Amino acid sequence: MKKEKMISNIEVYICNHRRENGEDCFHKGGKEVTDQLKRWSKDTFGKDVKIFRSGCLGKCEEGIAIATYPKKDFLLDVSKDDVEELKSYIKDQVI
Repeated sequence: MKKEKMISNIEVYICNHRRENGEDCFHKGGKEVTDQLKRWSKDTFGKDVKIFRSGCLGKCEEGIAIATYPKKDFLLDVSKDDVEELKSYIKDQVI
Protein backbone atom coordinates (compact mmCIF):
# COMPACT_ATOMS: atom_id res chain seq x y z
CA MET A 1 0.00 0.00 0.00
CA LYS A 2 1.19 3.49 -0.80
CA LYS A 3 -0.13 6.69 0.77
CA GLU A 4 -0.10 9.99 -1.09
CA LYS A 5 -1.59 13.40 -0.30
CA MET A 6 -4.33 14.62 -2.62
CA ILE A 7 -3.62 17.84 -4.49
CA SER A 8 -7.18 19.09 -4.89
CA ASN A 9 -9.08 21.04 -2.23
CA ILE A 10 -12.50 20.31 -3.70
CA GLU A 11 -13.76 17.17 -5.42
CA VAL A 12 -16.96 16.91 -7.42
CA TYR A 13 -18.29 13.47 -8.39
CA ILE A 14 -20.90 13.48 -11.15
CA CYS A 15 -22.87 10.31 -11.71
CA ASN A 16 -22.36 8.90 -15.20
CA HIS A 17 -24.06 5.58 -14.45
CA ARG A 18 -25.92 3.81 -17.29
CA ARG A 19 -28.89 1.51 -16.86
CA GLU A 20 -30.48 -0.62 -19.55
CA ASN A 21 -33.84 1.16 -19.24
CA GLY A 22 -32.29 4.61 -19.79
CA GLU A 23 -33.48 5.99 -16.43
CA ASP A 24 -30.05 7.04 -15.30
CA CYS A 25 -27.78 10.05 -14.88
CA PHE A 26 -25.82 9.32 -18.07
CA HIS A 27 -28.90 9.53 -20.30
CA LYS A 28 -30.16 12.60 -18.40
CA GLY A 29 -27.00 14.48 -19.41
CA GLY A 30 -24.42 13.46 -16.81
CA LYS A 31 -21.69 13.08 -19.43
CA GLU A 32 -22.30 16.53 -20.91
CA VAL A 33 -22.34 18.19 -17.48
CA THR A 34 -19.13 16.39 -16.51
CA ASP A 35 -17.36 17.33 -19.74
CA GLN A 36 -18.29 21.01 -19.44
CA LEU A 37 -17.30 21.26 -15.77
CA LYS A 38 -14.02 19.38 -16.31
CA ARG A 39 -12.89 21.82 -19.01
CA TRP A 40 -14.00 24.89 -17.06
CA SER A 41 -12.52 23.68 -13.76
CA LYS A 42 -9.14 22.87 -15.25
CA ASP A 43 -8.90 26.27 -16.94
CA THR A 44 -10.19 28.16 -13.89
CA PHE A 45 -8.66 26.36 -10.90
CA GLY A 46 -5.97 24.04 -12.21
CA LYS A 47 -5.48 21.21 -9.71
CA ASP A 48 -7.35 22.86 -6.80
CA VAL A 49 -10.69 21.48 -8.01
CA LYS A 50 -11.15 18.01 -9.47
CA ILE A 51 -14.22 16.92 -11.39
CA PHE A 52 -14.73 13.15 -11.60
CA ARG A 53 -17.11 10.87 -13.47
CA SER A 54 -18.55 8.53 -10.91
CA GLY A 55 -20.53 5.35 -10.93
CA CYS A 56 -23.98 5.24 -9.44
CA LEU A 57 -24.50 7.48 -6.42
CA GLY A 58 -27.88 5.85 -5.73
CA LYS A 59 -29.90 8.93 -6.67
CA CYS A 60 -30.53 8.50 -10.43
CA GLU A 61 -34.29 8.82 -9.94
CA GLU A 62 -33.69 12.41 -8.80
CA GLY A 63 -32.07 13.72 -11.98
CA ILE A 64 -28.31 13.91 -12.42
CA ALA A 65 -26.72 13.32 -9.01
CA ILE A 66 -23.57 15.08 -7.83
CA ALA A 67 -21.59 14.57 -4.62
CA THR A 68 -19.13 17.21 -3.41
CA TYR A 69 -16.27 16.99 -0.93
CA PRO A 70 -15.18 18.17 1.56
CA LYS A 71 -18.59 19.85 2.02
CA LYS A 72 -20.34 16.47 1.64
CA ASP A 73 -23.31 17.85 -0.28
CA PHE A 74 -25.53 15.93 -2.65
CA LEU A 75 -26.77 18.08 -5.51
CA LEU A 76 -29.86 16.43 -6.95
CA ASP A 77 -32.32 17.05 -9.75
CA VAL A 78 -29.46 18.58 -11.76
CA SER A 79 -29.95 19.06 -15.49
CA LYS A 80 -27.73 20.18 -18.37
CA ASP A 81 -29.24 23.66 -17.94
CA ASP A 82 -27.70 23.98 -14.44
CA VAL A 83 -24.04 24.20 -15.49
CA GLU A 84 -23.70 27.94 -14.76
CA GLU A 85 -25.29 27.49 -11.33
CA LEU A 86 -22.92 24.57 -10.67
CA LYS A 87 -19.95 26.76 -11.58
CA SER A 88 -21.12 29.35 -9.03
CA TYR A 89 -21.55 26.64 -6.40
CA ILE A 90 -18.00 25.36 -7.01
CA LYS A 91 -16.52 28.88 -6.99
CA ASP A 92 -18.14 29.48 -3.59
CA GLN A 93 -16.35 26.40 -2.21
CA VAL A 94 -12.86 27.51 -3.26
CA ILE A 95 -10.97 29.06 -0.37
